[in-house]
Amino acid sequence: MATKAGSAASGAAYEEQRRKRVLENLKHLEDLGISEMSKSLLQAARLQKQNKGGVRASPKPRKKFDATEVRRSSRAKATVSYKDDFGELDTFLRHKRRSGGKNAEPGREYTGRVSSYEQQQRAFRRAEKLQDGLDPNNPSFVKTMVRSHVSSCFWLGLPTSFCKKNLPPSEFRMVLEDEDGLEFDAVYIGKRTGLSGGWRGFAMHHNLEDGDSLVFELTKHDRFKIYIIKAIDEDDVEEAESDDKNASGGTKEEEPAEEDSPAAEAPKGAKRRKLRGRR
Repeated sequence: MATKAGSAASGAAYEEQRRKRVLENLKHLEDLGISEMSKSLLQAARLQKQNKGGVRASPKPRKKFDATEVRRSSRAKATVSYKDDFGELDTFLRHKRRSGGKNAEPGREYTGRVSSYEQQQRAFRRAEKLQDGLDPNNPSFVKTMVRSHVSSCFWLGLPTSFCKKNLPPSEFRMVLEDEDGLEFDAVYIGKRTGLSGGWRGFAMHHNLEDGDSLVFELTKHDRFKIYIIKAIDEDDVEEAESDDKNASGGTKEEEPAEEDSPAAEAPKGAKRRKLRGRR
């Protein structure tokens, strides 16, 4: 019993001593002002928590877009019509649909005559010789024809250096004049340095072929004088025909002999009739 009483008394003394230390520490903190500082911090934290939980920030209003407005440019919107000034284009398209996409004017198929390298060189030299005799004040050049120039698309590209030096970069109408003074209207496209509309009629009228050499003389700012040198001339055609006749001359000379002998044909006819009867 004495032991238990002694332990209880020592425990009570410890608790009393501990309580005194806690009070001393609190007094020391009050003297330093730390307790007041902690209280203010706790109060500030409590108020901030209340603001976050109780008051919600108002959502930002969403911008309402018009369903038809998709432009991002700051320029003023202008209404554009693509059918006001294109009556000719509509007429052309309707005509193409009626004709099945083909030109109303029948085109010329290529004749198939292909000149040799020697014939093309000979025509080119003759064209250069003709060019030397022209007026030196008029710009000129020599152009050798290829199949795309004289058939199919009928597009004639001109030398770029010549066009930049002597022709404007815009699109305008030109006159193509042949050696006989016959004139054809054509369209020169400056951006592509070539002839388009009207060149087809000139090429078909003069039966231009692959390998022909043409001399273009710019007599005026909108007029070409054109001289044509054929690669395959009439002499070449006559020589080729005579060679064919000589190569097949033996068989052709025997035919008149059979025609002059009517007696020899009677048995043949009779023999044919007999054969038909047997069949």
